[in-house]
Amino acid sequence: MNNLNQQIRSNVFQSYVWMVVLTTAIAALGAIFSYFFSWGLTGTSVFIIIAGIVNLFAYFFSDKIILRATGAKPISENQSPELYEIVRTLCVSAELPLPKIYLIEDRAMNAFATGRNHNNSAIAVTRGLLERMSHDEVEGVLAHEISHIRNYDMRFSAIISVLVGFISLLADMYWSSQVAASVQEKDRSGILAIIGVVIAILAPLSAMFIQLAISRKREFLADASGALLTQKPESLASALNKLSHDVRLPTHYSPATAHLYFSMPSGVGFIERIFSTHPPIEERIKVLNSLSKK
Repeated sequence: MNNLNQQIRSNVFQSYVWMVVLTTAIAALGAIFSYFFSWGLTGTSVFIIIAGIVNLFAYFFSDKIILRATGAKPISENQSPELYEIVRTLCVSAELPLPKIYLIEDRAMNAFATGRNHNNSAIAVTRGLLERMSHDEVEGVLAHEISHIRNYDMRFSAIISVLVGFISLLADMYWSSQVAASVQEKDRSGILAIIGVVIAILAPLSAMFIQLAISRKREFLADASGALLTQKPESLASALNKLSHDVRLPTHYSPATAHLYFSMPSGVGFIERIFSTHPPIEERIKVLNSLSKK
């Protein structure tokens, strides 16, 4: 429990650290552009304001955008009393308020949690998950997602998603604009233009690998936390095993939201493993099976 509390504090702290990193990076970019294009402090200030807007957007609105992008619709307790009962029981055990519950009309078996804190959170499940998994398996998956809420993973993931997306957007703007050519004109030696090209290539790749590493670590933690909530790690392992035989992706799947889902089918090759947002399912099952033997 102490390790879990430490991880929660670390997630909260790292969320704010990454917001500072984003602001600093964008401000530095603004300063560089302002220097070469003689924009002065006005140019730098504009970039800092943009950074602030991005941070506010990530903090307050990312969950709404994610829910809309995945096709999730609110579902009432009258429509799905069993689902509400499972979530309510798990939230009591986790000492959390009941999150908003959404349904995705999709045959794929999946779920995700989103939101900025314990009082502003949501869980979305697919129709396929409810229809094709047993009660205990659904409970295991939902315990995993509630653990993400309790651990503040969803806010951290949202901020990282915006960071990765914004860096990728800047890289796309760099390649599609005349910035590189303009910088080269200012710098006859071409050194700064070469540096700009390297940054434009490496920045989104570096951000993506940070996202992948962070996502995998938090999936293992949410598995363990979820198993503690239900005291039935074998149920979560069974759900993962069932998912390992289903290669269907959610209809509204996109790389920007892949890390949010409970699990993502991936190939067994080396390249697929490197670029997967989740640890290999067999490794997650192995860890859960080791917990059930204790």
